[in-house]
This record gives sequence, structure tokens and C-alpha cells, in this order.
Amino acid sequence: MMVPVRHGSSRLWAGYHLPTASTDSLPLLVCHGGPGVPSDYLFPLIGSLNRPVMFFDQLGCGRSDRPSPEVQEYSIAASAQDLVEVIEALLAKEWIPMRDGRPAYHLYGQSFGGILAFEALTAVDGLPVPRSLTLSNVPSSVPLLLEDVACLLADLGGDSARFEATHVCRMTPRPAALLAAYAPGNPGSHWRGVDVIADWCAPELSLASLHLPVLLVAAEHDFVTLRSMEGWQKLAQQRLVVIPDAAHHVLLERPEAYGAHLEELAGTLNGLGVAAQVREWLRTTRDRPRLGKALSLPLELPEGRASEFLL
Repeated sequence: MMVPVRHGSSRLWAGYHLPTASTDSLPLLVCHGGPGVPSDYLFPLIGSLNRPVMFFDQLGCGRSDRPSPEVQEYSIAASAQDLVEVIEALLAKEWIPMRDGRPAYHLYGQSFGGILAFEALTAVDGLPVPRSLTLSNVPSSVPLLLEDVACLLADLGGDSARFEATHVCRMTPRPAALLAAYAPGNPGSHWRGVDVIADWCAPELSLASLHLPVLLVAAEHDFVTLRSMEGWQKLAQQRLVVIPDAAHHVLLERPEAYGAHLEELAGTLNGLGVAAQVREWLRTTRDRPRLGKALSLPLELPEGRASEFLL
């Protein structure tokens, strides 16, 4: 479907996939990277997860509208507000269900999509807080990322083809989903690539304000290095997984291991009994929970499981 954003002046494409097997698992909303590289390369998530998966193409790329920069703003802040409007439309369409009186979904961002998801959760009013957040191959500091990319490229003698084969995608031939994302006419041209976000770093206050389970996914050979992801370690409830023998497009290179880690996060939450406890607390608390407000929520964790998240 096409989702109106920015007072109806532009439209973003959104798609919804149901698994073949019946499931009551909550849906996953996927934010693609780039900026300006559409969702196609993340479509294989549907084969790795037994849950509904929702995609959308950001403004200026893929199946979404492509207004000129003179007509519409292209920025992290504007894209984060677009994400809020997309979620509102998905709720109206009932692609995101309501459970215990609030929207029930998981949020996922790959590369720039993780920056977008993080900014929308911490800097924009009105985004319903998801049950979990996955930040896959996402730098917390783009300046550090650019430093490390320069070093990695220098180690390969400045050979950009070897850099792509070593640190971007190690599969030969390239997966069809990745080729589709970069097919002529699919990527954006108005606002694209790391240079347009070169100064971005995760703000300290924003890191301190985010209180939900976060899965950090890294890959052994990714150009998004562990050093460039260090800021995420300041999140209150985070778990880091490093997948070996893979690069930036680890989903395409190691789909089974990748999907297992994503499903494990939701399974851990349910196994800990946290989901039910949080729902009951939200139903009975006299506090007024909202994004950015610190609240005390005691959780009873089974013995031996408390170390699975840094709580």
C-alpha cells in the first residue's frame, strides 16, 4: 500500500508478509539502510522468521515517491517523522495489532535503518515503543566508522573491489535480493550514502533514555566495526551478537544463524516472563509512562537468567 506522509504531500510504499505457518508472534517492522537503498535486500528476512514482517521504502527510493530536495526535506529528522506516520498507518490497517491497550510489534533497523529507528524512538514524539529493537550492522558513530573504513581500504591497497568482496558482501555471485536493491532506478539519488550522515553520533542523553531490550548484531568482517558500534554498549538493556565469517550483508550470507538470533530475542523475553510482567505493570501503574521518562519497573527473573540482559 501507499502511505501518505507530510500532510499528504508524499507517499511511501509499505508491504506486509504473512508466514505460511499460522503464528501468534508479533510482527517485525523493518527499516532499510542507505540512505536511499530500498528494502529489497532485506526481503529474505521473511524466509528466516516465523512471524509477520512489514517493510517500507523511505522517501526518495524504491517504490516510494521521489520529490526533489527543493520540494521535500531529506534528513534524519524528517525520515524519523515519516516512520511515525508509517506506524500510524500500519496500526490503522491492523498490520500492527493492539495488545493490552498498546501497539504490539518489534522494530528492526539495518545499517542506516538502525540510526533511523533509534532517532525515531528517542527524538520524535508519538512513536509507539516496540517490544524490542534490533540494530543490525549499525554504527553509533559515523565519524569513527569513516575512520575505520579508510583504514580497511588502505589495508587492501585502496582496491575498492576487494573492499566490497571482503567487507560488504562475501558471496559470489551476489545474492539476487542485493542485486534487486541496486538495480537501475531502485536506489535514490537525492539523498544517498554515508556522506549525507557523516557527522552523526548517537547522543549520550538519547542512549540513556532508551529502556527496552536491544539486540546488537555485528559481523566479523563488516566495515561497520565493533569500534564504531561501541556507543551502543551504553544502552541499558542490550545484547551483542557477532556472527563469524560474514560481512555487512550478514543476513544474506548467514540467513539461518541470523534469523535464529532475531527469534531468540523474542523467545528470551517470553521465557523470562518479562512480557507478561510489563503488560500487567502498564495496566495497573499510576505513573504516566512516556518516551524519555525514567520509571522504576521491578522484574522478577528466573534464577540464572538475569545475566542474559544488562538490566
